[in-house]
Amino acid sequence: MDSSNFQINWDSVNSGGDDVSSSTNYRLRDTIGEQATGFSTSTVFTMSAGYRVGDQDLSSLTFSLGTQENATKVSYSSFSSSTKSVVVSNIGSFAVGDLIAVVENEGLSQQVVVGRIFAINGLTITVDQWDGATSSVTATPAGGDDSVYRLEGSIANLSILSPALGKTSVTALSVSSNAENGYHVSVYDDGNLRYGALAYIANVSDGTVTIGSEEYGAQMFGITASSTGSDFGFSSSTARVIQENTVETLLDRVVLVYKAAISSATAAGNYTHEVYYEVTANY
Repeated sequence: MDSSNFQINWDSVNSGGDDVSSSTNYRLRDTIGEQATGFSTSTVFTMSAGYRVGDQDLSSLTFSLGTQENATKVSYSSFSSSTKSVVVSNIGSFAVGDLIAVVENEGLSQQVVVGRIFAINGLTITVDQWDGATSSVTATPAGGDDSVYRLEGSIANLSILSPALGKTSVTALSVSSNAENGYHVSVYDDGNLRYGALAYIANVSDGTVTIGSEEYGAQMFGITASSTGSDFGFSSSTARVIQENTVETLLDRVVLVYKAAISSATAAGNYTHEVYYEVTANY
């Protein structure tokens, strides 16, 4: 049974029961008065009869992420939160289904939103929804380094650093879960961002990665993001919760921006480390 806005997949006429009865330690879902319930099969068909047969207690949890691909960078001329669109200078490598980021004033204080491409019409890209700093990205770029990137990579490439210029890389995190009490996403690393055995860039400790200082960290954007408002450092000993929800969700998407800065004393080299994401259902 359905209408333009609603659908009833299973219905039941019976003498009683309750969708959810609970006590301190237990939960019960019961239906009283149904007849001929359960599973019936023949050579060709399978029938699942009754109201409770459609009640799924199995939890599902999916997680995906995509990271900025620097080679796909293009400029944009306008952005709309209401129409879920951005007008770019070149369609370039973008295609329907790609995850993209709109970055305004690229740098250590940048604002960013992400969305998955729903349609492309000329130079106008429309996405499923914008997530991240949706109230901060302006309709017309403010005159800085304003760009659109595809987010289908797996390596956060901060490119070449200099004491006069901090670098960033955007990663989008997406979670879907039917866990009744929601989920949480944590992050940790395998040690400092490092080059060789002795050279490393220290984690940010004052809440802000600053140009000219040797610091490394990240910032979160989005409704279900934790640790928003300041830059934080990664840890190999303690997992940090960066995204969470307390109810089931079809799609929660947030933005993590990696940030790095160096000083004139920072040793030259190819600095790397590994970052791990862990998603857990709340029971």
